[in-house]
Amino acid sequence: MQIEELANGNEAPKRPVSLSVLCILSFISAGMGSISALVTPIFSDVMIELLKSTPNYDETAMNEAIIILKAGWGFYLVTFILALGSLTGAVLMWKLKKIGFHFYALSNLGLLMAPMLMFGMAISWPGIFLTTSFILLYAVNLKFMR
Repeated sequence: MQIEELANGNEAPKRPVSLSVLCILSFISAGMGSISALVTPIFSDVMIELLKSTPNYDETAMNEAIIILKAGWGFYLVTFILALGSLTGAVLMWKLKKIGFHFYALSNLGLLMAPMLMFGMAISWPGIFLTTSFILLYAVNLKFMR
C-alpha cells in the first residue's frame, strides 16, 4: 500500500513522535505485565514470605497485595490475556491502525477493573489517573490513524 501511495504522489502517513513515545511506553508496560502474569503465580509463596519478612511489614497495609499474590492462575490468566490485548493494541496503533485504540482501551480498562470485579477491591486512584491519561493521549492521536 505504501508503494502505491508513493507512486501516486501521496506520502505514506507518518507516525507523530508523541504517538511513538506512547506506544513504546505501552510496549514496555504490557510486556512487563505479560511476563509478570506468567511468573508471579509460580513465585507467589516466596514473594509473600519476602513481604512478611520486611521490618516494616504491616498486615493491614499489605492485605490487598497478599490477596493478589494468592489469587492463583485464574486471575493471572485473565491478567495475561488483557496485557496481551493491550500489547496488541499498541502494536496496531504503532502501525497507525485505529482498531488498536479500541484493543488498548478495553484491555486497560479490564486490567484496572479486574481486582475490583474478582476480589471486591477498591479501584486505585493512581491506576484510574494513569489509565485515563494514556487512553486520552492515544485518543488525541486518533486523527493520525486509519
